Parts: sequence; structure tokens; C-alpha cells
Amino acid sequence: MSQNLSSDSSSEVRISEYAERVIRNWYVVVIAVAAAVLLVVLHTVGTGKQSQGQATIYLGTPLTPAGGATIPNTPLTNSTSAQAYLHTGSVLDKAAQAAGIKSGAALRKHLSVTVLQNSTTKTTGGAPNIQVTVQGPWSRQASVAAVNSLGTSLIAWANRYQQAKADMLTKQIATDQATLSTLQSVLQQSQAQLKAIGKSGAASTDKAILTGTLLATISDTGDRIDQISYQMTQNQIVQASARDVESAGFVQSPSGGRVSASNRKSSLIVAVFAGLIVGVILALLWDAFRRRRRHGDATA
Repeated sequence: MSQNLSSDSSSEVRISEYAERVIRNWYVVVIAVAAAVLLVVLHTVGTGKQSQGQATIYLGTPLTPAGGATIPNTPLTNSTSAQAYLHTGSVLDKAAQAAGIKSGAALRKHLSVTVLQNSTTKTTGGAPNIQVTVQGPWSRQASVAAVNSLGTSLIAWANRYQQAKADMLTKQIATDQATLSTLQSVLQQSQAQLKAIGKSGAASTDKAILTGTLLATISDTGDRIDQISYQMTQNQIVQASARDVESAGFVQSPSGGRVSASNRKSSLIVAVFAGLIVGVILALLWDAFRRRRRHGDATA
């Protein structure tokens, strides 16, 4: 028991000795804290004009050509591919030019691309949202312009399949409309001819033959009109799906503002604590150095 008391007392003496050393060299601690705070202040002053532009982009969900099922694991809906695309030199150069920034290389250093994937998209394998952030020493308009250019480029890249499908459907719908117009003309002419035959004085046999032929034409034409109309309606639905449901687009439109100053306050707090720790260590080392130097002078 006496050994425990002696060990406790010796540890207390050692701690009090360390405290005395730190107090004796208090100016070292103050200098370390002041230096840490000064570094933070200089850094925040240098980056005080930071602005931020941000947008969130949905990569889209491409469906099969008939619009029945989702096409899984396409490069265009892959978040890794999207991140790689946004860091492409040509894409960055275009965004830098739109924002009036020096170069795409300068923009790359201030670009952040984050994948926003919730539990549902992880389970179903659906396309995640991509958040694009540009933060740099430019005006708010420049940051927003850069984000807008990057987002627009990504949307156009992700919509290549959907756009191609919508374009083909547009051509098919135009063909359906032209076919319907032709069939409507045939139907109207046949109806007019049938009406004219009823008023004519032709032989009953000829009337019967012509009437039968015209009625068959009218019936076939009507059936054909119904088929084309149904087909065109389905094409219009699939086209609307390709443009409005399957396609990528902005979830959050590009917007911007000043970077919050709360980061500066937290940085100052961290700097004070870091400076305090470093200062205590330096104070102890400085005291040990002084003692060793005095011992050396005394020996000489």
C-alpha cells in the first residue's frame, strides 16, 4: 500500500512539474496560439470572396424502345461515368469559357461532384442524383454559369438514348399523321361516290357492284384509320415518356451565393485548440532545451 502511495505522489509531482514548466514558458504557448489563429485569419482573408454555385441533376431512367421495362446498368445512368464525364477536359473548358474563368484546369480544382443515393436507389438500382458544386474566388454569376454549363452538358450526355428514341418517334408520328390524312381523303371520296351512286340512274346491277366495292373500301379504310390512330397514340405516349419521364434533367436548378462564414468560426476554434496543444509541447521542449544548455555551460 505504501508503494501505491509513493507512486501516486510521484506522478502528482511530475504533473505539477510539467505544469510549472508550461507556466514558466507561458509566452511560448501564447505565440503558438497567436500563430495558429493568424494563419487561419490570413487564409480566410485570402478566400473571403468565395462564391458557390450548385445544382442537382437526375441522370434519368431509360426504358426499352416500347417503354415497357427499365434498361439496367447503362453507362449513361452510372454515377461513376457521370463523375468521369464532368471531369473531362473539353467539358471543363466549355464551362470555364461560359463562366469567364481562366481555364478548365483552374475550374477542376474548385469542382466537387457528389453522388446523392438513398436507400431506395441502392435497393432498386435506380439512377442516383448527381450534385455539382463549384466553389471559388469568383463572382456568384461565374460560379452559377459554370455549374449551369456542367449540368447542361451532363444532361445532354445522359439523354443520348432517350433523345434518339424521341427523334425516331417524332418521325413515326409524322408518318402516322400523313397516313391518316391520306386515309381520311380516301374515306371522304368513297362516301361521296357512294352518295352519288344512290342519286344516279344507273342500272341496279351496276349500282350493287359499285356500292359493294365502295362499302368494302369504306370499311377497310375505317379499320385502317382506327389502327393507325391507336398506333399514333401509343407512339405519342412513349415519346412523352422518353422526354419527360426517362430523360435526365435538373432536380435543383443552378443557383449560387456566398459561402457561409460559419466555417471561419469553427476554424478559429480548432486553431486555438491546436495552437494550445502545440504551444504546451513547445514550452516543455523549450524548458528542457534551456536546462540542457545551462548544464552544458556549467560543465564547461
